[in-house]
Amino acid sequence: MLNARAEKFLVAIPKETIYNPPMPMKKKGTLTGLDLAEKLWPKDLKGDRVGLVAHPASIGRRLEHAVSVCAKSRKFKLTALFGPQHGILGQTQDNMIEWEGFRDPATGLPVYSLYGETRQPRPEMLAGLDVLVVDLQDVGSRYYTFIWTLDLCMQACYDAGKTVLVLDRPTKADLESAMQGHVVGQTQLIGTYAHR
Repeated sequence: MLNARAEKFLVAIPKETIYNPPMPMKKKGTLTGLDLAEKLWPKDLKGDRVGLVAHPASIGRRLEHAVSVCAKSRKFKLTALFGPQHGILGQTQDNMIEWEGFRDPATGLPVYSLYGETRQPRPEMLAGLDVLVVDLQDVGSRYYTFIWTLDLCMQACYDAGKTVLVLDRPTKADLESAMQGHVVGQTQLIGTYAHR
């Protein structure tokens, strides 16, 4: 359900400003899935209606947010936005603050919360979509909820017969420290696949 109170949060910056200038591209360096989405968009998905799952770190190489990048696409039509914990642009940055969906004033698109009344897209949220694109940078730590949000999105899309396209991003996880810590139990979102 969309919340009129939340309309004060502008999701997509409607034009280039001093706060959102495209940065010049360098010839060498790492490109993310967002940087390559337009160029490598699958031909069989051309013209499809797309929902985007994004958060504050969903930016491309030119420091442009995924909502702005996808809204300009000539390969697909952006029709809905989904936000995980903290919202699409960090509207609820404080930890464990649930939020409600709203309509983005810049794009006019519905913004659905995946960290509020539901953690998983409901069938009615996916009804007008062909593809759900997920662009969530994660740090490779189990207490971050973004990987679990991806999992729940994939489950919902499987159930609804929708395509999921994950925009890949490098992570700087230290593989040596990845094996440290105790086993977490399934008591919340971050323990979805806990060892039993």
